[in-house]
This record gives sequence, structure tokens and C-alpha cells, in this order.
Amino acid sequence: MTNFKAVVIEDIQVNRLVVLAVKEKENEISIRLAQEGEVLDFLATRAITEGEEVYVTIKNREIWKVEAGADIQAGVPVGTGEDGKIVEALGENAPAIIGYSINAAKAGEVVSYVRNVKGGGEGIPGRKAQKATRVLMDSRRKNSGTN
Repeated sequence: MTNFKAVVIEDIQVNRLVVLAVKEKENEISIRLAQEGEVLDFLATRAITEGEEVYVTIKNREIWKVEAGADIQAGVPVGTGEDGKIVEALGENAPAIIGYSINAAKAGEVVSYVRNVKGGGEGIPGRKAQKATRVLMDSRRKNSGTN
């Protein structure tokens, strides 16, 4: 678990999705309410107000509780809707999927959802597995006293 200080640049209600904001000042982290279609960064666990300095704690929770922006069925993909709420991510114009609901909820109620955390791209390729396996086998031989 880790935490850092951030400045809130707009009022944010409890159980809403939050994102990093464009830097207002140098060497200062700012946060704001997530908007429709954005991939979230954090969850507001209490109401916070514009200008407030808060400590953001990263807990790596897999299940988050967020206010539903519309009726949500259990077991469907969800995405970020307006004002940091979640909505079903079904159909042609659905927002990016951020997870799936584990209970049904009416608009305005809190819904639990399992976060769908994925990597951020392919990155630079590493060594091939064969080479890594060979190195591991060689080190085992040295440790066992056989060659």
C-alpha cells in the first residue's frame, strides 16, 4: 500500500470514479472527477471539495463500489459514465470496459464491480524464454555440484 498527496480541482461526491488531472502547478498532483469513457485511476471513498489537499491511498482492491449512472444488471461489463458514475458497457457506443458488475443496481444506487486491470501496451520485448531457462538450468547444476 502506498499513498501520496493530491489537490482536488473540483467537488467530488463519495463513490465516484476519479482520474489524474492535467497539471495545474509544477510538482503538484491534481485529481478530478472521471468523465464518460475515461479509464479511471482512483475511487473517492468520501466526498471531497475543490481546493482540498487529500492523501490518495493505493490499496490494489479488485472490487470497487461506485454509484450507478443508470440501471445496471448483475454480471455485465461496465464503463465510466457521466460524473464519475458507472454504466453498462454494452452495445455499439459503449464506453471502454473497466470491469464487470457483481450485483444489480438502480441509477443512484451503489454497485460493486470487479476491476478489469490490464497492462498498458506491449513495451520492449525481453529475452526469449529459452535463454532464461538455460541460465536457470546452468545455475542449478552449479548449486548441485554436478556439471
